[in-house]
Amino acid sequence: MADKLAQLEACKAAASNYHAQLQTAATKDEALTSAIGVAENLMQALRLSSNPDEKQQLKAQCGEIMTVADKIKNAAEWTPLAKQQPAIKLNERIDQWAAEVAVNAEPKTTFEDMASRSSSSRYGPSSTTAPVENVRATSGKSLVSSNSAPLQRESMPQPETPQQGVHDAPILLIDVSDDQAPSLDNVPSTPADAPHEDSHGVDSAVSPGVGVKSSPVPQSPAPRPHQSHLKADLAALSSPSTASYSHIHRLAEPVSSRKRSKREDIILLKASMVNGFKCPPWKENPSTAEFAPQQGGEPFVDTHDLSLSSYQQQFFQGWVRARHAIPPPAFSEDRTGIGPLMSSSRSIDLVQDAATDCSVVTSLCAGIARAERGHDQMLSNKLYPFDKQLGKPVPSSNGKYIVRLNFNGCWRKVVIDDRLPVSNTHRLLHVIDRRNPALLWPALLEKAYLKVRGGYDFPGSNSCSDLWTLTGWIPEQVFLQETDTVPDQLWKRIYNAFLYGDVLVTTGTGKMSSRQEREFGLEGQHSYVVLDMKETDHDRLLLVKNPWVEGRGWRGPRPSTISALGSSVSSGGSKNSLETYHRDSIPTQERPHPTTFWIGLEQVIQHFESLYLNWNPGLFRNRQDIHFEWDVESQSPGGCIIKHPQFALASKGAGPVWFLLSRHFRDAATDTKDDSDAFNDGSIRRDSQVNSSGESSKGYMSIYVCNGHGERLYMKDTYLESSDYVTTPQCLLRWDTDANTTYTVVIDQDDLPPSLYTFSLSVFSNSPIALEPAVQRYPEQKIEEGAWSRQSAGGSTSSSKYFENPQYSLEVRQRGPLAILMTSKNHEHPLHVKLALGHGRRLYRLQSRDVLVDSGNHRSGCVFAEIQDLQPGLYTIICSTFEAGQTGDFALRLDSTSELGLKQIPRDGAGLLSMKLTPACFGADVHKVAAPILPHRLASYTIIARFLKATSPRSTDLGKLARSPLRLSVEIGRGPERKFVITSERGEYADAAAVRSESVNIDPTLRSQGDLYLVLDRLSGPGGPVEEWYEVEIYTDMPQACEIGVWRNWND
Repeated sequence: MADKLAQLEACKAAASNYHAQLQTAATKDEALTSAIGVAENLMQALRLSSNPDEKQQLKAQCGEIMTVADKIKNAAEWTPLAKQQPAIKLNERIDQWAAEVAVNAEPKTTFEDMASRSSSSRYGPSSTTAPVENVRATSGKSLVSSNSAPLQRESMPQPETPQQGVHDAPILLIDVSDDQAPSLDNVPSTPADAPHEDSHGVDSAVSPGVGVKSSPVPQSPAPRPHQSHLKADLAALSSPSTASYSHIHRLAEPVSSRKRSKREDIILLKASMVNGFKCPPWKENPSTAEFAPQQGGEPFVDTHDLSLSSYQQQFFQGWVRARHAIPPPAFSEDRTGIGPLMSSSRSIDLVQDAATDCSVVTSLCAGIARAERGHDQMLSNKLYPFDKQLGKPVPSSNGKYIVRLNFNGCWRKVVIDDRLPVSNTHRLLHVIDRRNPALLWPALLEKAYLKVRGGYDFPGSNSCSDLWTLTGWIPEQVFLQETDTVPDQLWKRIYNAFLYGDVLVTTGTGKMSSRQEREFGLEGQHSYVVLDMKETDHDRLLLVKNPWVEGRGWRGPRPSTISALGSSVSSGGSKNSLETYHRDSIPTQERPHPTTFWIGLEQVIQHFESLYLNWNPGLFRNRQDIHFEWDVESQSPGGCIIKHPQFALASKGAGPVWFLLSRHFRDAATDTKDDSDAFNDGSIRRDSQVNSSGESSKGYMSIYVCNGHGERLYMKDTYLESSDYVTTPQCLLRWDTDANTTYTVVIDQDDLPPSLYTFSLSVFSNSPIALEPAVQRYPEQKIEEGAWSRQSAGGSTSSSKYFENPQYSLEVRQRGPLAILMTSKNHEHPLHVKLALGHGRRLYRLQSRDVLVDSGNHRSGCVFAEIQDLQPGLYTIICSTFEAGQTGDFALRLDSTSELGLKQIPRDGAGLLSMKLTPACFGADVHKVAAPILPHRLASYTIIARFLKATSPRSTDLGKLARSPLRLSVEIGRGPERKFVITSERGEYADAAAVRSESVNIDPTLRSQGDLYLVLDRLSGPGGPVEEWYEVEIYTDMPQACEIGVWRNWND
């Protein structure tokens, strides 16, 4: 304990010393270093302290010093603080405060601060965190909460305006008075999500989305507030922002800096047609003239109505203009002056009723909940007409609305009319604000999105895909049931980001039985929104809302209501938003299980299937987009990626890079909705859409990062990182790059239905990056189509028919590398390819020293071999399967830096006449057998003997390993005077499965020298008396060239 107290005192003393250096710092760098030193030592003291009061003060001081460090970073000029406020002796007050706290401190419990919980580096996020880069204003909430330490964002140096100097910030960092709490900067607080084009930052102090956000500063230096005004300051910080729209700052979202090719522009234009509607790329905000009344006063009507499900049709009354549809007629008969409205003074509580788009409503709830915590203009600013002065959409005079949505590679223009589906009962067919039924814009935003996705009968997707379309925030799906999901790491990654509004969190359940639904109060395959998050000493809690108006409420373990309401991590928001949500979560007698409820992280991981995250793209400085087509074949060779889309990514600096692959929605007829990947993207699996394997028929896609130096690759065997295979239209891969390195990015798929698809690949980074199509490694290419027939399917090298496999003669004219790729559409047969020294002729015998390169183990679908330095000359390529008799087609592709010659070598006996003899048998003690030859005419002879089997006298099959070395020959006469016409292997015995002779001409006149015999001679019996059987075949170029007698034992 004494050591801990000593360390605590040392940290306080170090903070005091750094603060003294800050007062006299002569340069901006010295001041920033001193401020960071103060913050680090205060955070270390916070970890060591066990006094709750002391810890609370330390938290507040950490927040203030981090805020000032931000402003020092942003300042263009620097003046020593001691010159600015000579009358204030902060160093003495710090020392006095530290001494008093040390005397009064009584260690009670150990507290783990958020900063100590974070696994991130101070100066850079990892690939497991969301990067935090850009600076924005605070969102009108207190920087100090009762259970969380404020965190820091540092900003890049920017051209400074008179309103952005560090001198405008309050300079007093730490208040050491006995009876007063630490003060906060007296600056106007503003929402955090309004347009701002020049605020970029650098690395985060901790994990994703965290940091103390620098407030917009007044035009003249702000005086330090007196402590008596502290309560008023806190009240002001917790109230909604009243700053003018022109002073609102937000993280600047990066725009792709890559110039699109004409082909890409055509792809984006073609992708404008979705579900029979044209949604062109967004070029500029619409003018007010588009919403002016038309001639004749007739309101705008869309080309055709959106579809409804058969269930919705039973409640459907008709399409009704917004002024009569909002609020719903069932809510009030007298509609005088009750709507519709485009804004609400009360918190918004959206619900779904007789609709299946739970993910859409959940997405709207997530965006609205973030806005009500102070981050304005996230969803409502996507709807036009829009009043910039009021900061909200306004009613259209002609019933026409234009919505800006992000899909199919870019922001697009979606035009709708204001007609909504009205029910003839109390059931509702569109989204509604339960607290303010007259609110119109959520229903219009929902209609525009459903127009893109196919209609009001849209079965739902997952909410991160929906939010990607609605907001452009980067989607990520976390599979909670995976074994690599670590609760602590997951919480650290999202908690701080959620605190500062840099991530939207929703969640979804998987398939559940009716019993499970009743037991836990959850809906199967349903989306939920996370409204708030809370961390205590012992709990990590999420405030979750079920958007279904008649939905169930959580029945499992839940935290104490008082504890949950005591202090939220987002408690600085408006009282009519989060506090309303908190009140909704309190069980009552009428609602014992409310649909808004607190639930622990462990329970979420146990009972929910996925957590859906949408990250603020403004956390990155750089972005590159590329758009491409992919004609997916019916059966792509397994492991072969030569035809897959591949890209070169060059990264200048080391750090996290995020890859987002988006599959475009394709135009589809309205009567084939199940085939439309906009309507049915594979996220929701109906029983009718599941095949016999239990999986959705929509297929999967993934992203691979390989160390390919930006060159196109053949196989995906060696890769650095890959994403999960997902059925959703978006796929995310997080990766840490090295500096000054170029990678090859490969797009992969599994079971995508054969068709032509279009995609967009977006890459986000904080370092400069370049994204382009991967380049071909070898410019020269040769492709030959071939097949294994019954005669040529020789199997592997262990087969006696191996050399009957297709063989090719390769001519290399210049020294250089060579890549060999062999693919087959028949994925059942394992393949293999060899490059050997064969002088371009068919090989009948192969030794290991003759093999230059091969494809390794047999594998199905495709094999690959590569040699870097091949000398000019003639070579032989052998293409084989694993077992003899396996037939099928194949394609042989050769790539090199120079021109190649490739032609197939005729198969053994091609163009010749075959004569098969009866099998030759060596008895147990026989070493030579022969058959007489009676030639009738001059002909060319090629003789082949193939080993069949070996047996012992007990008829036991010894297999092919028991064969003896063999030699075949054609001889004239017997005994020592015999003459050899031809021998195999130049007279040597060959331990091979097949032994053959070279082609030789035999003239009938040779008989005058003596009788001719075909002789098979084995060297010895293998380990005892063994019978061996051989198949002998003779090829001749003339019909009826000879007669062959029966086999007999032979002695010279």
